[in-house]
Formats: sequence, C-alpha cells, structure tokens
Amino acid sequence: MNMNILYQILILIGCLLLGYLFGSIPNSVIISRLFYHKDPRDYGSHNPGGTNVGRSISKGAGVATMALDFFKVIIPVLAIFALFTYFEPAVNIMLGDDRTYNAFGQGNTLAELTYYLVALGCMIGHAYSCFLKFKGGKIVSSFAGLILAISWTAIPIFATIFFITLKKTKVVSITSIITTGCITVFSWIVYIIYATCGPTISGYLMFSEFGPHVSIYMPIVFTLGYALLVYKHRSNLIKLKKGEENKISWMK
Repeated sequence: MNMNILYQILILIGCLLLGYLFGSIPNSVIISRLFYHKDPRDYGSHNPGGTNVGRSISKGAGVATMALDFFKVIIPVLAIFALFTYFEPAVNIMLGDDRTYNAFGQGNTLAELTYYLVALGCMIGHAYSCFLKFKGGKIVSSFAGLILAISWTAIPIFATIFFITLKKTKVVSITSIITTGCITVFSWIVYIIYATCGPTISGYLMFSEFGPHVSIYMPIVFTLGYALLVYKHRSNLIKLKKGEENKISWMK
C-alpha cells in the first residue's frame, strides 16, 4: 500500500475519533455537579442533555450546557478545517502536489472529508459518550453547532423555524425533529446548487472563507446526524403518540 494512502486513512480515522472524544465531553454533568452538586441523570427525563438540565437543575445551567455543546462541535470542526486548509504539510498529505485533485469528484476532496468526519464523530460522541457509559444527549445542540460552524444562512433559517414550530406545538422534541429535518433538506439544496451552478451562488450560503466548503459530505453528514437524532428521540415520539409528552409553559 502507498504510504501516503495509509497516512490518509489514519488521518481520517483520527479525525472521526477526535470528534467523538470532543462530542463525548459531558457538559451537562460537569456543570450540574460542579455548581449545583446534582446529576441531571437523577432528575426529570434522566437525559444528560441541555433541555433536561434546564428543566431539572436550573435554566442557567441548561443554557450553559447548550452553549458548551455548540462549541464542542464548532471548535474541533474549525480547528481541523484550518489544519487541512492552511497548514502545508497536512494539506500535502491529503491533496498531494496537484491541488486540483479531488477524491470523489468536484469539490469533494479528502481534506474536506476530514472536518465533516470530525462533525459526525462529535454527534456520535454526544449521543453515546464514553464518559457516561456510552449514554448521552439527543444531539440537538451538536446538530445546531455544526450549522453554526458552516453556514450563516442556516442560522436565521434554523432559529425562525424552531421558534415558529415551538410556538405552535409547545413541544421541544417534535420542534427539534422538524427543524433539523428542514435543515437537512436545506443542506441537500445547497449542495445541488453547488453541483449544478458552481461555487459562486452556494458560496454565499456558507462561511466559505472561514469554515468548511460545500461538498457531498455536508448533506450526507447532516442526513446521518438527523437519522441519529430521530432515533435518540424515539421515546419522545412514543410519548407524543400517547399524548404524554411534556409541553412548555413559558411561550405564549
């Protein structure tokens, strides 16, 4: 096997593992134990996620948990983006001397695969943390963190859909599923625009100069993340069907 190919495989595996370790950081448990001497897994839905922390521990702890869960995706994704975009030795390994080389077609380089693998690893780690006996949150915050890392247009879209849906349903779980589903569709639309019209239009929809570019990996990772998110919400869907799912009371 060509040594460069071996290095590429090891780097891709390493990026997935790096993302997993970052995603596994149990911010909800750390904050709750450190400042409130409680474990969110002992209260409410017993889920170590920001929503349960906000309901069971305190609203401030819930907000802090969600914010840190956003950044535990944003930080590694942007760090790996910078590494395989601006650090020449790393770029050389993933792209070689011919910078026009793409592993899987136009725009879909191995360098771009690295930061989307980190994002996927973060979501898996959030859902199945190695620090919580492979249990975890429902990855809504991680999913939102990926959105914040790659696309400025998705931010207002995400926020608008979320609050309109929440106002109508008063149910956080179904709101999260609907909103992230819309964003997943949006990611495919952006890629289709890129594939058919080139980077000029789609570039305006991304943080192209400061974060990941458009590639086929983007909608694929969003789709895989969305499938995992829906799977993690299966108990909520059962409660919703039975009319037992909790509704918020703070939004009129």
